[in-house]
Amino acid sequence: MIPSCRLLAVTSVVVAVALAAGPVAADWSTGVDLYHQGRFAEAAEHFQAVVKSNPNWPGGYLMLGRCQLALENHDEAIENLRTAVDLDPDDPTNTATLARALMTADRHDEARELLDGLDADGLSPDWKAEVVRMQAACLIKEDRAVDAVALLEACLADDPDRAALHRAIADAHRAVGDRTAALDDLARAFSLDPSDHASGRAAVLAALSLAADAGDDDLEAGYFGRAVEIADELATASPDYEHTLLAGEAAFAAGRFDAAAGWFAAAVKSRPQEPIARFELGRALAVLDHDEEAVVHLRAALGAAPEAELTAQVHGQLGRLLACRLELPEAARHYRAAGDHDRAAQIDTVAAGLREALKRLATLRNSSAEFARMEAELDELGDAKGVAALAERRELMNREIAGIEGNLSEVRAALCQ
Repeated sequence: MIPSCRLLAVTSVVVAVALAAGPVAADWSTGVDLYHQGRFAEAAEHFQAVVKSNPNWPGGYLMLGRCQLALENHDEAIENLRTAVDLDPDDPTNTATLARALMTADRHDEARELLDGLDADGLSPDWKAEVVRMQAACLIKEDRAVDAVALLEACLADDPDRAALHRAIADAHRAVGDRTAALDDLARAFSLDPSDHASGRAAVLAALSLAADAGDDDLEAGYFGRAVEIADELATASPDYEHTLLAGEAAFAAGRFDAAAGWFAAAVKSRPQEPIARFELGRALAVLDHDEEAVVHLRAALGAAPEAELTAQVHGQLGRLLACRLELPEAARHYRAAGDHDRAAQIDTVAAGLREALKRLATLRNSSAEFARMEAELDELGDAKGVAALAERRELMNREIAGIEGNLSEVRAALCQ
């Protein structure tokens, strides 16, 4: 779309000629200022005054219609914008703004008819691209996406480096089901205009979606690689919460867990109270076997009162981590909170079976440590026989400890799956 600042800059050039000095000029100036502030209702009052005093000047109707369009008063906006076109049909600003209003009101057939009436050869490259983009949007709405692709391809042949056209043809490719072409054009739009964060984000999501559906390891790896590359560029250039979180998600999906943890940590730093960032960081740290840190962030995620679905995911992740650490009663509690009552019951059964073993393990470790202390004392006294007897008993204890720990390792491995 044509930025409002460009429209107003062009329009203001003729204002001094079109408006006499005095109250009308003041209304125009005040209206423009209010429009830029987003105070559309107040701005409209001033443009009403401009229209009343200058009923044959299209600029007043144009700006009044824009205010009404922003206020979603579509019928009034279209009426005033049509008046602007009737007064000056050769100004593409008037025609394009009316077409946009018609599209907003879901009157795409009227919009396309209006746009088709423009002499494209007489338009500047900027205006031609804007008109073609809107024509394509109308065609897509009419289920003529193939025609939209052809229209945009013809325009891109003459103007291949215009980001807006690549954004538009990406929409058309999506409408015909060509997701790969849509990704290519979204990536191209972002590369041509790095400030176009929306295209960058859309390209990352498109690449991740294609990777998920690839059905081929090489294709999957390629799409994941593109997702990570674009997400990294986006988050590096604009390292806000949304972009660092997206970069982390892309890296995690691609199996690049160190990079994912780094981006998620940046997202947490940006918004410490956002539960999703805490959850994702905890999940990445868990994969990297940094269980202590993972538990800290997952508990912080719960403390941030996440939505019900995310709450269940956090509890489930905590249940798995704590089960791996054989903190079984707490693990069972988290599984229940996650709604996984079968898993919680399994953990309770395992905990009951391990209770005596864990108690015996603690006793043996304490006894072994005490025997080691006693051996040291006897050694100082020169009692070789006493040292040998204690060492033999401690060796038996250590063998039993090793056996119990071996069994616990097998249990831990099973619980960590």
